[in-house]
Formats: sequence, structure tokens, C-alpha cells
Amino acid sequence: MGERSRAGHRAGRPAADAGAAAVEFAAVLPLVLMIIFLAFQAYMASTTVERVENAARTGAREASKRMDAGACQRWAQNAMPSWLNDYSIQGGPTTVNGGDAVYCRVRAQVPVIWKGIPLDFGVTRTVTMPLG
Repeated sequence: MGERSRAGHRAGRPAADAGAAAVEFAAVLPLVLMIIFLAFQAYMASTTVERVENAARTGAREASKRMDAGACQRWAQNAMPSWLNDYSIQGGPTTVNGGDAVYCRVRAQVPVIWKGIPLDFGVTRTVTMPLG
């Protein structure tokens, strides 16, 4: 019975190793959290780029199909996701190689978890299509 009463340690494990797993976990936790944060930010950046490009294409395509250069902003607005709320849309008539065209420019800020982190940057995509 004396052997089991020693603080419940397993046989073959020195008492000096007690709590080593907790210390290792506490040492690695900040690194793991930083990796998760950076992975999430990379995901948000790539998703923002994809959504901004899609909105610019949608706005220019629909304005081109309808032969209405002013329709770009409305269609690009409809294509923007609700979670992306810091953006601006410009569009209108232009010319390409002497022909009438329409352009749509969408700019958005990549969302960050904590404001003030220097990962704050914007994404701009411009799409130009011929009218008709």
C-alpha cells in the first residue's frame, strides 16, 4: 500500500516530471494561437480578394449586357457579401481602343480580428468590358 500512496504517480515515472505536460502546453499555446490567427487572416484576405473581384466582374458584365454604364454600381452592390461592410464601388462609361465600354472598380478593406493590427490593407479590382 505504501507504493500506491505516493501522490498517485505511475510506476517508472519520476516525481520531478509532475506537471511537465502542463508546462509544455502553456509554452506552445501562444505559438498555436498565433498560427491560427495568421491562418484565419490569410483566409479572410483571399476570400476578400475573390469577393471583390466577383463583384467588379458582375457589375461590369451586367452593365455591359444592359448597355447601361450606370448599372455597374447597383449590380456590384448586389454581389457584395454582407460580412464585407467597408467598401466603395465606382463605375461608368469609358473607351477601349476607340470603342465604348464600361468599367467597374470595387475597393474593400480586408477585415481583421482586432483593429489596430498592421494587417489592415485594402483590395482594389477594376474590370472593363465593351458595351453590348
